[in-house]
Parts: sequence; C-alpha cells; structure tokens
Amino acid sequence: MKKYISILFVTAIVLSGVLFAPSASASAFQVSTITGNHSFETANPVGYWKYKNIDTAVLPEREKESYFTFTANKGERLYVRSSTRSEYKGMSIEIYNKNKVLVSKGTEVINPDTLLPFIYAITDAKENNETFYVKVSRGSYTDDIYFTLSIYDRIKAGSETFAFSGTAENKGNTSLSPNGSDSTVLRLDLTKQTSIPKDAIVKRISTTATQIPSQGNTKHSIMSEENKVWHRALANSSTQGNYGITLDDNLSVSSIWNFKYNTLATAKSTMKNVKLKIDYEYDVTSQY
Repeated sequence: MKKYISILFVTAIVLSGVLFAPSASASAFQVSTITGNHSFETANPVGYWKYKNIDTAVLPEREKESYFTFTANKGERLYVRSSTRSEYKGMSIEIYNKNKVLVSKGTEVINPDTLLPFIYAITDAKENNETFYVKVSRGSYTDDIYFTLSIYDRIKAGSETFAFSGTAENKGNTSLSPNGSDSTVLRLDLTKQTSIPKDAIVKRISTTATQIPSQGNTKHSIMSEENKVWHRALANSSTQGNYGITLDDNLSVSSIWNFKYNTLATAKSTMKNVKLKIDYEYDVTSQY
C-alpha cells in the first residue's frame, strides 16, 4: 500500500511540473512578425533574395507603409509578391532602385477569387549585389494589415515539338548551281496554339525530317513570318537541322513558321515527317 501511495505521489509531482512549469516553451510557438519598418531608413533587410523565407509583416493601423530591402545579381529578372485580402482595398506594392527611384508598381489583385490573392511588382538586376527597396502601402483599409512578402525568378523555360503537315518536294539541282535547289515550302501556324505561354520567346530551335531518297549535301531552312528571314541549318544533314537562332533574335514562338530544304543533289526527292522543336523562355507575370 505504501509503495502504491509513493508511486502516486511521484506521478503527481511529475504532472505538476508539466502542467505548471514556466511558460518558456510557449514562446517557441509564437510567430515572428515584421513591424516598425515604416521608411526607407528602417526597411526590413531581406538580404540576397533567393531561397529566403520572409516573416509575416504587420502594418499597424497608424502606419501607411511597410518597407523592405533586398539584393539581386546581374541578369536576374524578378517579381515581388505581397499577399492581400479582399478588404484591403487600394493596397499597392512598389519597387525602388538603390537611389530610391521608382522601378515598378502593382495594384492589380491576381487570383482575387482564390485563397491566395496577391499583388506584385517587377524588376531586373543590372549589376551584382544590386540593392532594391520594396514599399507596401495600405490603401483605404484602416485597421492592422497582415501580409507576407515573397520574391521569385519570373523567367521560366519550356520546350515543345510541333509537326508540319504535308510533304516538301525538290526537283533536284539539275542545273548544277552552286547555290543548290530549294524545295517547296511547308507552313505551320502556331499563332493559336494554346499550349504556348503568352509572349514566349525562342531560345533554341531545331528540325527533323525524313528525306526520300536520302541525299548528301542537303540542308534544312526555317523562317518565322514575324521577321521573314530564312535561317539555314548550321550543318549539312537530310534528317535534322540546328540553327543559330537565340534569345537575341527576339522571335515569338507563337508565329507562322515556314520550312524548306536545299540540296546540291541532282535527283528529285521529297521530305516528310517534318517536326519543329522549340526551346523557349517566358515571363511568368505575362500570364497573369
């Protein structure tokens, strides 16, 4: 009996330690928030933007603006998002450069009817470790505003392959011209292709095909009707063509593309199963 009472006594002490211990552990569950950053001088320092988790920010009712600062490296094209809510009417986000000159401003609410509506602004870094400032303004809402800030690379990559219909025909280079003989032209309209992101730009392009009969000294050529410039493949091949087209050419993927092939061979030939592979880049914010 005494042993049983002793066990109960010890158990009670342990439980009392758990139930009535100081609330130090409670602080571990407190959510850290950002506040007091109401000017350029008091901007919350995010540091280098990539892979950063930024705490929830609070814009108290007595303050109109909340400021942050971050850095980015040359060539990085970014967009900064702020969460918002339906009652935060007129809320805006602005990005400033290191000289505190406005770069861009966003007020349009994206995905307003979802659980994660947001507003955003964009910027491009032109030098390494370049400093930017972000200002979030409350609009007409007068109570405390709670929001989260996040920074993303807004440029994404994609790749798709498209098939030309029909068969290109070549009469052969019977005149033995050093310029060879061009085939008939195949046409591919991608202007209404819904799988292509809006404003996607060609990064790299290639073609494949089947020539009958297979001939040497044959090159593919491709042309976008956007600029009407024929690009000849970099090397002779009846089955494939790679081109010197890059982002610098600023060619839209959503264009009308033309294909032909040139050969020095004198015999007639055809080319079918022509496919166009396009690697491209696009701006995420252009899709909103």
